[in-house]
Amino acid sequence: MLVMAILGLIASAVMFTLPGGDRGQDSPQNAAVSLRQQLNYAREYAMVRQQPLGLKFQEDGYRFLFWKDEQWREQNARGLRAQETEWPLRWQFTSRGLKILEQNESLSSGLFAEESDEDSIIPDILILPSGEMTLFEVHIEHLNDPDAERWLIAENSWQVSISAEAPE
Repeated sequence: MLVMAILGLIASAVMFTLPGGDRGQDSPQNAAVSLRQQLNYAREYAMVRQQPLGLKFQEDGYRFLFWKDEQWREQNARGLRAQETEWPLRWQFTSRGLKILEQNESLSSGLFAEESDEDSIIPDILILPSGEMTLFEVHIEHLNDPDAERWLIAENSWQVSISAEAPE
């Protein structure tokens, strides 16, 4: 199983480093597919390295965070670089399950500890070394074409789907 995870990690790294133009960032569908692939890669990265990862959203994209030295830090890892989109796309994140993970006492002293530093970054999505991920919904909206909007939905800790309709 470890060999398969490493092969998947290598294949994803190659895919994200090859030149591909804009990768269709002007389309919510292409942006959703790209994010889903990066989340799968991030899950494998976290499992192989036994390191928690986080994902932070902004209106114009997202960035990956790494848990190092007892705090969340940005780092440029191949395949997990920050993604920014141009004006017509807007990202809206909604959490569906971080509170459940916060109840785990083994995590409350580190990943969910109260931050005293106002400049500290808190991730919207948490990817654990076990491969589990917090539940979420991401709405990718095209401001010029409302029919092109997409939803990326984590229905459970392992499955992320893309939908053209808003979740119920």
